[in-house]
Amino acid sequence: MKPLVSITILVRDTGAILDEFLLRLKSQVTNYSYELVVIYFGDGKKTYNKVKLCASKIKKIKKEDFNYGETRDLACRLASGKYIVSVSVDALPINKFWLQNLIEPLVLKKADVVQGVLQCPNSDDLNYLNFFYWERNYWFYFTSEGGSFLKRNSNFKSNNIFGLSCVNLAFTKEVWKETGFSGARYCEDKVFQKKAFEKGYKFIYQKNSIVLHAHSYKTIYSLFKRCSNEGLGWRDIGSNYGIYLLLKDIFRLDIQFLTLRALLKKDLKFLSEALFVLIRPIGLFWGNKFAKSVYQ
Repeated sequence: MKPLVSITILVRDTGAILDEFLLRLKSQVTNYSYELVVIYFGDGKKTYNKVKLCASKIKKIKKEDFNYGETRDLACRLASGKYIVSVSVDALPINKFWLQNLIEPLVLKKADVVQGVLQCPNSDDLNYLNFFYWERNYWFYFTSEGGSFLKRNSNFKSNNIFGLSCVNLAFTKEVWKETGFSGARYCEDKVFQKKAFEKGYKFIYQKNSIVLHAHSYKTIYSLFKRCSNEGLGWRDIGSNYGIYLLLKDIFRLDIQFLTLRALLKKDLKFLSEALFVLIRPIGLFWGNKFAKSVYQ
């Protein structure tokens, strides 16, 4: 029988958090039948064989062929369901009703696109050891690159500061057919958002569909790569991050104050966290102006 929902994930070689994600997915309590669609772009066999056991459909592509926008579209093309979920493997549902709550507004025709909540884990969560300090309270997105874009391309009725995110997102397959993710090598969810908004589709923010999500950027280089990728993605969708915004963000006194307070409290574990207020704007600027491809 054809599943109603297709859960799509993009998987590279990863560790224990993939096991935890698959375990929490298996534990979901829902009225809706679903399949798991996987695009694998790693190097080894261990992760591939592990996820193959759980996947309804799996497609292996070369690492050099990976592109966030085009690969996300590939997953959607493989999806059989009327409704599609895009979720990251490092995004862990906090309870057994995440999927039911995420999909229900689509089934009841209350929305065409549903954005779930991204929540920072507790500091003692073993699934997210040494996660980046600035991901608390969405501080990671203090910069100005997306402000005008979100004002032009959103019909959320709640205060959503980052727009659509493929970390925890659901939409109808018909919406995807009319929009898609191709067109940006990173920030592909913003391409989708722009197209969906222009076609008049309704977005809602589903507060009771929550996943934990965080990253660890232990080095300056790993943080710079992430921010540069974002800058490149914004360039692909036509958003400029120039000198004015760079300087404006570097001299954000509130973030500088938070940095000083965190230093005095000894909350910052890595140099990348201490220099975050500089690295993020510089990385965004570099990616927006000079990067030629996504850093892997």
